[in-house]
Amino acid sequence: MELEILRHIQSISNPFFDFLFQLITICGEQIVLIVIISIIYWALDKKFGEYIAYSVLTSVLVNNAIKDIFKLKRPIGEEGIRTLREETATGYSFPSGHTQGAASFYGSMAIYMKKKAMYIIATIMIVLIGFSRLYLGVHYPKDVIVGAILGVLTAWICYKLYIRIENKMLLYLITFVLFLPALTFAHSADFIKGLGTYFGFLIGMFVEKKYVNFSVEGTRVNKIIRVLIGVLILLILQTGLKANTTCLPPDTAAPRFRQLSAWLGQISFPGKIHTPLR
Repeated sequence: MELEILRHIQSISNPFFDFLFQLITICGEQIVLIVIISIIYWALDKKFGEYIAYSVLTSVLVNNAIKDIFKLKRPIGEEGIRTLREETATGYSFPSGHTQGAASFYGSMAIYMKKKAMYIIATIMIVLIGFSRLYLGVHYPKDVIVGAILGVLTAWICYKLYIRIENKMLLYLITFVLFLPALTFAHSADFIKGLGTYFGFLIGMFVEKKYVNFSVEGTRVNKIIRVLIGVLILLILQTGLKANTTCLPPDTAAPRFRQLSAWLGQISFPGKIHTPLR
């Protein structure tokens, strides 16, 4: 049934739609989200950028943990299915990472801004990015539908937690710890990379809040420099994690992070973590 739906969607394929839907799917890829989050956090609104980063990173962990539970294959290679941008189709199929990432990102923006126009834009982007994954032949319909639901749900839950819990570092730490048990079954490179990225976010937020506490105010040049540095740091972190998880055999990646979690459990954050951090 789902393959028939994909074949029907791909029956409209032509060079223009190939270009269009590859462009649309890029709007849900990590590099685009990283740049936009960096601009918001470093130059416009720290709280806004921090919430979106927390929401998206949490959504990534949810997505990859579920993928490692179901381990469903993609439609790539199925008879009558043409695949484009196959290099973006890493890991398992269910649920769609691009769709869930887009739903958590654009959904977070809409939830935080509370503007009718942003709700409309977010809905359009989620639908288009989800449809693009079907057109490109890298996901089944159920992957996209569940991914969209999980992304919006994660954005909403993260927002409720973010506005109600004043101690943001405690919130981020608890969220990280809650995902550590998933290492007992989630051994994919994507989950390990996601957990590593979240850990980097946790440490970065701790350092910024305790030792830096920068202001988004400043000249346009200063803002541009901050954004470029922020993007560079995130890309270096992401590239390093990707290289390390790619080089590690599947049965050694998870034990490495179990060692990290044991080490983390022995660390006590300074007393200021118990004071409200905004």
